[in-house]
Amino acid sequence: MRRPLGLMIGFLFLASTAFAGNFKGEIIATTVLNSDPTIVSGTMHVEDATDLTFFVTYDETEVGNVVSAAVTLLVSYDGTNFLAANFYDYAGGSTLQTTETLSTDGRYYFVLDPNVPAPYVKVTITGTNTDADDTVAVTCNVFGKQ
Repeated sequence: MRRPLGLMIGFLFLASTAFAGNFKGEIIATTVLNSDPTIVSGTMHVEDATDLTFFVTYDETEVGNVVSAAVTLLVSYDGTNFLAANFYDYAGGSTLQTTETLSTDGRYYFVLDPNVPAPYVKVTITGTNTDADDTVAVTCNVFGKQ
């Protein structure tokens, strides 16, 4: 029995999209930034992933200082030498940036500039004005397509 070529191509397309996987992982496990550590970073191999989106959870406890945390994304082609990477954030809309400062509890997301394909990505979160009782708890997860 002969099947039309269009039907076969349509089936192959549906099969390939149905079995396409999602890329996800935790880059930074929940970490409390205080007087030590004041900075946390995590690196992930993302060579086969596209449309990388980073989700950062930020939860501050302020007693005497006004605290915040700066989020930066870096990329590397060898896993050793990292360069600042541009990203889009939800608040900034279509403006590319290299750092986003968080100062209100919540969940934030950032999208890596798709024009910067690199096999390794590093997220760094740096606390400002953190000490023993002025803390910031952060977590970072990444999602994408494979």
